[in-house]
Amino acid sequence: MPESVDPCHLLLIGAGPGVGASVVRRFGREGFRSTLISRGETVEQLAPDLRGDGLEIEAVGADIEDLDGYRATLERIFRAPGAPGVAVYNAALPDPGEILDTTVERLRTAYDVDVVGAVVAAQVAAPFLRTAGSGTLLFTSGGFADHPVPALASLSMGKAALRAAATLIAAGVQEDGIHAATVTIAGSVVRGTAFDPDNIAELFWTAHTDPTDAWQTEYRFTGVAVDE
Repeated sequence: MPESVDPCHLLLIGAGPGVGASVVRRFGREGFRSTLISRGETVEQLAPDLRGDGLEIEAVGADIEDLDGYRATLERIFRAPGAPGVAVYNAALPDPGEILDTTVERLRTAYDVDVVGAVVAAQVAAPFLRTAGSGTLLFTSGGFADHPVPALASLSMGKAALRAAATLIAAGVQEDGIHAATVTIAGSVVRGTAFDPDNIAELFWTAHTDPTDAWQTEYRFTGVAVDE
């Protein structure tokens, strides 16, 4: 175990140009450096843009569908000096298909990305955050958890299961000073609308900075700015 966790080091799993990039920029304004995990081609495209904004970025290519390789990547990150004090799981696999028409293999793959990858991240991070006595684990959820969409059956099931997993994770780490919660985005993310990813990123920051007596296991973004 490293001697300390860096409370200003953000790990973003499932980095992309929407919510993920906005979260990195929002935390970056507070002095955070960020490690991004996504498939190689995605982080290679995103990292230069974020560095161009003056942010300290490390880009790591990993495929969550390869759970063993993904876990090994996480373990290397957390065993390095200055391990992340904040982890955001933002990965999802929006595989289209109705429940009666999809295959078992597709369901398993989607479940690995939508849910199991989040659990693995928490399993790897928790011992290090417990040693530090603090930390934040946030999981991006969505309206599909409330209102399943038949044409996106696996994602709808995944978001509902992710909420349950995050609630169980929170119950297992809260007494150790670690805040675990979902951030549920109850709408379609589109720049220039009420669901602009920059607006959503403010809720991630709120979830991270809430005092212990205000901790929630789910934060909901409904299109209203956090400070309104």
